Amino acid sequence: MIDDNGADDMDTGAQPPQGTSGGGTVAKWLDGLLTGVSVGPKAAHVREVLTTQPTYCSYATAAEVAARAEVNPATVVRFAQLLGFPGWPQLQAGLRAVYLDQRFDTGHPVGGDGGLLATAFARDAQNLKALEKSFDFETARRVVSAIRDARRTVVVASGTHAIPASALAMVAASRGFPISYEDRGGPQLANELARLGNGDCLVAWSFWQHYRQTVASLRIARTAGATTCVITDTLRSPPAREAEHVLVIPTEGVASIQSMTAATSVAYGLLAELMASDPAGSRTAVRHVSGIWRELDLFADDASEKGV
Repeated sequence: MIDDNGADDMDTGAQPPQGTSGGGTVAKWLDGLLTGVSVGPKAAHVREVLTTQPTYCSYATAAEVAARAEVNPATVVRFAQLLGFPGWPQLQAGLRAVYLDQRFDTGHPVGGDGGLLATAFARDAQNLKALEKSFDFETARRVVSAIRDARRTVVVASGTHAIPASALAMVAASRGFPISYEDRGGPQLANELARLGNGDCLVAWSFWQHYRQTVASLRIARTAGATTCVITDTLRSPPAREAEHVLVIPTEGVASIQSMTAATSVAYGLLAELMASDPAGSRTAVRHVSGIWRELDLFADDASEKGV
């Protein structure tokens, strides 16, 4: 048995068990290494995080994994040693090899009639539960303050990372905040970044794998004196190293798809806090923009209003 206070008599110089770069799921790989080994409840928590959040754990520190598992970082190290690895870096290397080998699998249903749809829903539910437990609310409030107080804010993201990013920028702009979203890259991104300076803010959304232009945008904005914020999946990510305020969230999905469900939830949470910081101004702004939407005739007629 191991726990936060338990002694560990494993040889810390032991070689990793065979098969650390083979195929199969992370769960099966870990269970194979744990055959005949008795683990305590805290070690079981570590195993659960490794199996349910392999993308995150493939690049997270022992302290980050411990935070997700709600245990002491020493428990993560002892868990690695229990498996025969010298420490967390060696277990992480094996985990990453297994994960990368199977990450393009189409996925397998968890049971019942829902198939992979139900599996995807269950995965997102796990992500949201992990988010609620590990989210840095204090840093999130600093991000909200940075956007609220900025002369102007630029939101940057690419690919599927644009899903939560565009929601944040679109809704915040409709509530009167001086915020814009840039996903075109190239000259358009360069022009936006060239305008940033003291008193401005850049908010980037970037998850494994990270786009070079997103990372460079943070570096350029920081050098120009703007406040830099990033929503990412580990503190060790390239964009995290370039940002002043870092929010770490889970993005595990099924069928080799990175899920933006938790990220989108964070976007709407930030928006709620942002609007609550100036409720009167937000109400005035949304009434104004709603009038413009109607003037532009943007919406389809509601058939119910015509008695159809």
